[in-house]
Amino acid sequence: MFYSILFPEREQYEWPRQTEAPACFKDLNLDRICRRLLKAKGEYKLEGFFYTPLHDQEIIAYRQDVMRELEDDGIRTLFVGFSETIYELSRYMNDIRTSLTSDNSYDNNYLTRGRMLDCADRYCLVVSKFSERLSKLSFRSQGLQGFAEYLSGYCASRDYGDFCAHVKRLRDQFSTVEYCMLIKNGTIRARKYEGQPNQSAEILAAFEKFRQGGVKDYRQKLTEEPYAAHVEAAVLDMVAKIYKDIFADLDAFCSKYLYFDDEAISRFSREIQFYLTWLDFISPIRDAGLPFNYPELCDTAEHLYGLDGFDIALAADSPESIVTNDFAMNAPEHIVVVTGPNQGGKTTFARAFGQEHYLASLGLCVPGRESAMYLFDNIFTHFGREEDISTLNGKLKDDLVRLHDLLSKATARSIIIVNEIFSSTTLSDALSLGGHMMDAFAALGAPTMVVTFLDELAEHGPETVSMMSTVNEDDPAERTYRIVRKPPDGLAYALHIAKKHGLAYEQLSERIKK
Repeated sequence: MFYSILFPEREQYEWPRQTEAPACFKDLNLDRICRRLLKAKGEYKLEGFFYTPLHDQEIIAYRQDVMRELEDDGIRTLFVGFSETIYELSRYMNDIRTSLTSDNSYDNNYLTRGRMLDCADRYCLVVSKFSERLSKLSFRSQGLQGFAEYLSGYCASRDYGDFCAHVKRLRDQFSTVEYCMLIKNGTIRARKYEGQPNQSAEILAAFEKFRQGGVKDYRQKLTEEPYAAHVEAAVLDMVAKIYKDIFADLDAFCSKYLYFDDEAISRFSREIQFYLTWLDFISPIRDAGLPFNYPELCDTAEHLYGLDGFDIALAADSPESIVTNDFAMNAPEHIVVVTGPNQGGKTTFARAFGQEHYLASLGLCVPGRESAMYLFDNIFTHFGREEDISTLNGKLKDDLVRLHDLLSKATARSIIIVNEIFSSTTLSDALSLGGHMMDAFAALGAPTMVVTFLDELAEHGPETVSMMSTVNEDDPAERTYRIVRKPPDGLAYALHIAKKHGLAYEQLSERIKK
């Protein structure tokens, strides 16, 4: 039986979820992505779903199938309206239930019971119409197909039929309620309507003869919510004594159907926003021409690749300036070493590698034209940090402590991303320490990406793939932001940059002479 649109089995839904962002989020710019996602739909409380990567191919495939169907604009629009309406009703009903189970007459009164009847009436209308719409569609995904079948069975059930019939009966009964109010000297009295004339109509008729063409309408539309709820509640108490049977039926209805909103439908209205929020977020990026795909999730790291991938955090800010890149690892390769000139896109490339793996683990479509990602147990990152004087450690010691901690936790099923390590020591020491680090990564066997200024690390062994950020051949100071598979060339291009900005030795000497 259908339980969740995010998990095929109830037991999977009940697995614990993370309430805080994973440690890798800041380094990979995933914190920027999720901040925008969660702010846009904060009322749905989706943090646990975005903070908890999946390690089960069945669940990931289940989500991918649902999202593929929601890519259809017509279907997505249909679910957007249903989700927002039902979730709003569910939240409103939670407030009503709190009031109706309170001993405080200010909250627990016929005004609140009337609101519950309004919610119930709207709920029946929305659920029945939506089920009818879904019955005319054919879904391929297990999730949407299961929900459509569940909703159809729910609407056909005797309990739901009795509930809707009771709502209609009360609506019909209340449409016959008519009463008069006598307001005098700060007191209100209510009595049954006995055919008294409509004085508003008589006043309007009396002044009709003074009408001279079209005039400005000074009437103000009043909100449906009462300005003096306690007064309206008191009036309803008086009216309830006049129409005892109808209000007794309302009491029975509220008692019997206090929890009328179906739990699975309410849960669906919240969970479907996980997909809708992501599709809304990537829509402008897609409109700019950047591709997304549903990756294959691999149990082994023998063949991992991503074609035309990109950093989605950057793409969200300026999609028109994005340069896409590829990566590939084929056994025995499992370590990508990225070298090349500064400001050439190496760190962005490493972040995109981590982002694609993490987003794939959530069952979402990921940046790129085509990809095969690793089904990891954790993502470990080691990016540069400002020196923390409170630890009394230097930059090098801090790098080594963090690297040791990373290696003590990582397994062959982890993803490891290291960015510009050992930059605070001498070249010879950096090469020695970098060699030991590469030995440890090679022995571990986990898919790893290392961004470094040490070209020698790119030729560590058969497990290593060398990639380089490239420059414009005609103007080496200009970065292309293309990362290609090639051996390191040992060039830093510092002289070209200095000349471009007029800072080369000869240029400075000429200016000094003048």
